[in-house]
Amino acid sequence: MFVAGANLFNQWFLCDKILYKLQEISRKLKDKTYLDADIVCISWSYNILKIAEKFFISGSWKGRDSQFVTLPLPENNTEDSNLLLACNDYKIVMIYKNNNYIWILDIKTENFQRVCITESPNFNIVSNQLQTNDNIIKAKVSGDLCAFLTKEGNVYTGYLPCYIATNHCMGKVCDIECGYEHYVLLTDIGSVYTWGNGRRLQLGHGDLENTETPTEVKALAGIKIIKISANGWHTLALSESGDLYAWGWNDIGQIGVKFEDDDNFSGVPTLVTIHDQNGKEVEINVKDIACGTRHSAILLEDNSVWTTGSNKYGQLGLSPDKSNSESFKKCFIASQDAKILCGPWCTVVRP
Repeated sequence: MFVAGANLFNQWFLCDKILYKLQEISRKLKDKTYLDADIVCISWSYNILKIAEKFFISGSWKGRDSQFVTLPLPENNTEDSNLLLACNDYKIVMIYKNNNYIWILDIKTENFQRVCITESPNFNIVSNQLQTNDNIIKAKVSGDLCAFLTKEGNVYTGYLPCYIATNHCMGKVCDIECGYEHYVLLTDIGSVYTWGNGRRLQLGHGDLENTETPTEVKALAGIKIIKISANGWHTLALSESGDLYAWGWNDIGQIGVKFEDDDNFSGVPTLVTIHDQNGKEVEINVKDIACGTRHSAILLEDNSVWTTGSNKYGQLGLSPDKSNSESFKKCFIASQDAKILCGPWCTVVRP
């Protein structure tokens, strides 16, 4: 596993506070190595790792940096293997896969709050009773927003989960993402819908209007999207043919598109063209995408990693003299098939 970006709280257990290039993580932790760890959540000051079916926190915890401790679990719950997690700087959201309730750990007070999902759109036609087996399969937290997806494709948002009607969407919802003020969902037929605050054009509808219900991103109609990613105030979408589309706030190049009129926004999904250091167009398909708060990262089919946007904490994997990038630049080549993910201010490449 390789990482670039903020290490201010020693959450990556490396000497440098800022990692300006993708560095391999191999330090032994509790007789396990970071290479054996699965990165579950990345926040500003700490990470949550899964090692051998157990969860650990690395970084800042209880006011102390350089920590590596077992994740606190709700009372009477010791089963880690069925746990879903999402987090931000203030809360950790925990969902046990076989239940329809959520535990929220307030990091400051160290108190757990249990929240049940009591609202459901599903009825048993015969008995006219609510179904109880529609369990949560994904949780996403970004800034103050959180979203939940169930195995039946139902969507809930908020720490007191509110059901979001998606029966008008074409296809079954198969993925959800959220930025700091907007939500994105993907259906199994490749359609993309967004809702929330549109003041930075992050909804992709071409205007600044707020939207209360999931609304199709019409510029992508007819294009089968297979993956979405959102964070901050921008969004990425990957098509079945390996094309990358981006929209939203672009003040420091986080969507990887340079506009001739120096516009800082892209109101509708824009096809992103990638160029090498000589200005030649790169004709290699994209196979993975990820959004940080103010940067983006993509992985091409040749396992090369490209980044764009803010490099304040080295998250682009470029040299320290590169403060920002207005377009995607190659920063790394993985030696084997890999995946990428972004924390708020870092980029991770993992097998």
